[in-house]
Amino acid sequence: MGNTYKTNKYRQPLFEIVGMTSTELTFDIAFAYMESEQTENFCWVLEKLKELLVKKHSCPQVILTDRDLALMKAIEIVFPRSINLLCRFHINKNVGAKCKQYMVNDMQKTIYTLWMEVVWASDEVEYGQRLHQLEQACVDYSGFINYVKDTWLTPHKQRFVGAWINRVLHLGNTTTNQVESAHWKLKQMLENNIGDMVKCWEAMNNNLRLQLGNIRASFQKCFYEVEHAHISPFYGNLRGSVSRAALRRIAEELLRVGYVGTNRQICGCTLRLSYVLPCACELGRYAPGGIPIPIDVIHFHWRKLTMEVELEVGADDGLEVDMELEIIEKERSTLYDKLFCNRLAKVRESLMIKSFGSQPQQKWLTLPDMGSLIANHYNVVLVCLGKPCMTFFPMTSSHSPNVSIYCIGFVNQNHWVQVNMKEGFPLPPVTLDWKKFRCPTTTSWMLGFAGRLQHWQLLTPILA
Repeated sequence: MGNTYKTNKYRQPLFEIVGMTSTELTFDIAFAYMESEQTENFCWVLEKLKELLVKKHSCPQVILTDRDLALMKAIEIVFPRSINLLCRFHINKNVGAKCKQYMVNDMQKTIYTLWMEVVWASDEVEYGQRLHQLEQACVDYSGFINYVKDTWLTPHKQRFVGAWINRVLHLGNTTTNQVESAHWKLKQMLENNIGDMVKCWEAMNNNLRLQLGNIRASFQKCFYEVEHAHISPFYGNLRGSVSRAALRRIAEELLRVGYVGTNRQICGCTLRLSYVLPCACELGRYAPGGIPIPIDVIHFHWRKLTMEVELEVGADDGLEVDMELEIIEKERSTLYDKLFCNRLAKVRESLMIKSFGSQPQQKWLTLPDMGSLIANHYNVVLVCLGKPCMTFFPMTSSHSPNVSIYCIGFVNQNHWVQVNMKEGFPLPPVTLDWKKFRCPTTTSWMLGFAGRLQHWQLLTPILA
């Protein structure tokens, strides 16, 4: 997050907050025109951001900024549990400028190289050694070394030096280049700096639409395009369910397995700690035996291949069901009381038949009522292709990899027929009733079929 200027005729700074998708594309989260750049102004913006979060008690794990002390203070107040990293690019640029100011040409390159070794130190022992080398080289340049230590290292080393940030889940974001790029693209849309709020809003909206189109296209490639390096069965569990950006990082890390093996000390586990992807020592346990990488070791960020928000039901909102209850039984359950409300008797009556064969219309299958009952009673996944298309998961059992999936289609506006689909076909959205009334332990259904549900979301504009 960061400010940009010269975007409007009111000369107000524009504060822009961006995020990164699993395909490593930037998207805008929020914009705010600010009266001034004081801590209280930043606090107001961050409080508004907090209100936008789907999970009200959550907070960003990592926030990346420049060394704006007012903004850093606001982050500490509003998001005290978030880790505030500082942009390495701008820090190195400032140190490079000071290097030129204090030193003659012959020494500049040497000193700057030593500084970069300090920044990239992989652990605290190496950091101490690199810093000592820099201090020794700067014996005659006390002004420079004092600037480096007083301005950056002493107060902020945990925010940008590798020894500390390699333990932080930053997903590769160590500079504010993403937000700087977003600033530039928005200004291209604005064309000038004399527009009013309406003109600025139109530019922001157009920019968001462009971002969304690019992001959806990048998600779609994850389903349909397989890079040559990822053809191996080693990636079989991940293809189509994990972004290609994540697969590339894993493929690069796999090259280290030869000399790392399963030794954690040699590995350093940076990919595991900073990206939550399997690092070399983990891959070393799978590769020799040809064991495919399990999808469970991949962080959910890299498995999110849609911009849709998954509605979640908290543990307090879930329903505890002691046993499976068939609707045709006389006793009532809390689950079906909630699901059908005052229609429970009518639904039960529709299932009562005197004999097999032709039945009156009031006994015909109706959705979504019967979809929930079929999925629950038979513990299957039911996919209904009609208007609308829906997926029904069981409401009281956990995901099973060997579950049967049945697909039915609505024909001639009057009856349902079974539809035979190809293996791995996309699944339409899960019913809202399932999300609202399911047992808390059933979340695994969404995780188990995340790739196929996301695939449908990508196809939705095409199908429409």
